[in-house]
Amino acid sequence: MRIAFAMINCNRRDGSARAVNEVAERLARRGHEVHLYARRAEDLDLTLVQWHPVQGISRPEVADFWTYHVRTNALLRHHDFDIIHSIGPNTLRANVVTIQNIQPAKSRILDQFSQDEKISPLRRLTRWLYLRTTSAAEKKLYTRQPPPLFLPVSRGVEQELRHHYAISNAPVHIVPNAADTAIFHPITETERQSWRTTNGFAPQDVIAIFSGGEWARKGLDFAIQGLARSQSENLKLFVAGDDPDRQRFMELAGSLGIASRVVFGGFRNDIATAMASSDIFLFPSHYEAFSLATIEAAACGLPILATRINGTEDFIQAGVTGEFLEHDPAQIASALDRMTANPSLRHSYGEAGRRLVKDNYTWDRVAQMTENAYASLLSSPTSVSP
Repeated sequence: MRIAFAMINCNRRDGSARAVNEVAERLARRGHEVHLYARRAEDLDLTLVQWHPVQGISRPEVADFWTYHVRTNALLRHHDFDIIHSIGPNTLRANVVTIQNIQPAKSRILDQFSQDEKISPLRRLTRWLYLRTTSAAEKKLYTRQPPPLFLPVSRGVEQELRHHYAISNAPVHIVPNAADTAIFHPITETERQSWRTTNGFAPQDVIAIFSGGEWARKGLDFAIQGLARSQSENLKLFVAGDDPDRQRFMELAGSLGIASRVVFGGFRNDIATAMASSDIFLFPSHYEAFSLATIEAAACGLPILATRINGTEDFIQAGVTGEFLEHDPAQIASALDRMTANPSLRHSYGEAGRRLVKDNYTWDRVAQMTENAYASLLSSPTSVSP
């Protein structure tokens, strides 16, 4: 097959971008001719994938999306690809769309927290314009007739797709996110203790790790409040990632008297080691499509404590791979205390989670599922050409 991916920027740092890199390389190794239309292509083997640079305005985000969208539509106007695979509404020429989130659903969640954010009026305006623009592009592509093949990353995202758009009998295949188990895996005790010592943790500390940006949406305030209610004095919270509103969360930890127990670690080049050196993955998020960090933490052998949202409801087997949280500091504290006091339970959950990742959530399996979805589309008598 001749396959073109449309993704604004490709790398292995961001969730949806990482998925493109992982899948594109694997499809190329399977003998397919793979092209990438992107502004930047980082951490990608360009001996396997042919990159077509897409010029445009990169700031603000709304201009980045719109100029990419218009230019890519034009570039793909005349082509002979079997598959044009867009990540979200990046191009209207797509006949396959991976859906990492539904903009109206995500916008509703973001609106809940926007009043508390300490950001400039200009930033608020450009974000509103971005959400409005991407939502319009999304609606145009997702309600097109005949429809593209939709590849939502979780059951919850599929439900949101059907709730917000009249997709009728459009073909839908759930293709989840995954983890690279060669990178995310348990490490030796010597390696664990070395990382912990370097980052200021004592041998007796139990580390709950939180990972990501957009801290209000991902529920970092609840993680901090849960830690404050915990009875386990040796429990620490390591925050991997950053947020423009970092000061507000640091002040929250200080006001609750636990500033010394919350480590704001910033963006990490050693995130796999950080996860494997921790004891619990703590993620009381309000909205996700299917968090890569959750899968990667499980691949490292961590028990998962997360809210019941898109992705986690597919992944967490309560009492087997982890436990579901509520947006209730007391309930979070109770779960944390139970995990802290019971190393064998942490180990049991972690082992089960790692097995689940190896069986169902590897990039090799995702590439195979994607290839099978392409074949199903192209063999269908009602398939639409890109």
